[in-house]
Amino acid sequence: MNTAKITPTLDIREQIHAQFSSNEHIKITKANIMKTCFNDVLPRLCFALNSENILLDYRFFKFIASADNYEFVISYIVSVIKSALHKHETFILHVNLDSLTILNIEKYFGFIKQISEVLKTTFPEKLNVCYIYNAPFIFSKLFNIVGALIDKRTQQKIQLVKDE
Repeated sequence: MNTAKITPTLDIREQIHAQFSSNEHIKITKANIMKTCFNDVLPRLCFALNSENILLDYRFFKFIASADNYEFVISYIVSVIKSALHKHETFILHVNLDSLTILNIEKYFGFIKQISEVLKTTFPEKLNVCYIYNAPFIFSKLFNIVGALIDKRTQQKIQLVKDE
């Protein structure tokens, strides 16, 4: 193994500095990855199981979650719900919270607030029931806090499904 010290020339150092100090290539790469991923991930994140039952899977949300794209994700979820409401007066929401942690709740709290508000204003009285699957133990405690964002009538429609 050669342990000789390599001293980059000034031109090389400038190139290295330019590469490491610029975030433009990171932004472009991230945008390209997101375009590719969205087409694959969104249909797994939220879809209609049949015309009335809508599945929302948190495990896929984590792949694309960013404050930059919350509006896009929300509009996709809204479009899936609207599709279901073409055939039914109400919808049933099934939410998988597998792998959700308290840190994730804090990290995505902005999304939680936005989606809650959009669903409340866009679909008043359209939620038949919301089943929550694989909720972490702490979820019931946090639901009391997050529940402040949800009206009492809607809170009564939310049911935690326990593993048997």
